[in-house]
Amino acid sequence: MHSTLFAKKHALWLKILFGAFSIKDEAIYESLYDFAMIEYRHLVWLGDALVLEAKAFDYDKDEISFQAKDNFELFSIMIEAFKTIQNDYHDNAMFARFRSDEQYFIEKLTFLLEDAHNNAPIEAFDKRRKIEGYSLDQSQSDALIIFLFEETYKEYELILTYTYSNFYTDSKLLSGIFGDLIDESHFHLKSFARMLSKMGLLAVPRTIAKRVYQFDDLQQFLIDGIKEEEGAKEECLKLAQAVNHKELSAFFNFINYQENYHIALMQKALDYLGENDGTI
Repeated sequence: MHSTLFAKKHALWLKILFGAFSIKDEAIYESLYDFAMIEYRHLVWLGDALVLEAKAFDYDKDEISFQAKDNFELFSIMIEAFKTIQNDYHDNAMFARFRSDEQYFIEKLTFLLEDAHNNAPIEAFDKRRKIEGYSLDQSQSDALIIFLFEETYKEYELILTYTYSNFYTDSKLLSGIFGDLIDESHFHLKSFARMLSKMGLLAVPRTIAKRVYQFDDLQQFLIDGIKEEEGAKEECLKLAQAVNHKELSAFFNFINYQENYHIALMQKALDYLGENDGTI
């Protein structure tokens, strides 16, 4: 098994995930998002297998090409991506699962291509900077856009960092905490990226520097992470005030309150590490 496959699966996950975010139709988006979450699960299983084989891997990635003019072009891009990666799979139970999942994805996308009603222009990249149904002035839009770009990257970074830490922990408690934080970040990433898509500003986050997730001191990472979450809470409150829109403000206050529990989970992990001499 080669660690280069991990990079390819990482790229495939992002291509399907952000391709899903670009779709306007909610039912089709939900189906493609499910495919992306299964691809993330594949990535985790592959990482676990590489750790068992003591093979190094990272989150470096090439440019991800997923932009399409309409749904049908995107479906074709996805089908080709699923077919291409089959050449890198070996013969064992894990790879058999990858193949069977992706064969279904190909079949589902092929079915979608057979009905013209499933096609529509993709508007996720037109840079219109407005959300349909919301009247925001320039300063409100600017504040929202800056926040969404920053937080989309942050949530992507957190998903991958906690996933990487989970590969190397034997603690059931830490693994559970990391899993909860990963799940929360998936939800936040989805929420923020969908808003960027509706504003015509969707883009794949930049590559994460190795030093961010390949750290030597988990305790310091958590201490820094708590400070970052506290900063995110402040930004949510500022944004809720700056946007001054009843529905959007309620959403960002909701995110702010969720950050409280994230801090509690990270503190719980810190306490555990303090009691166990930093052993994960």
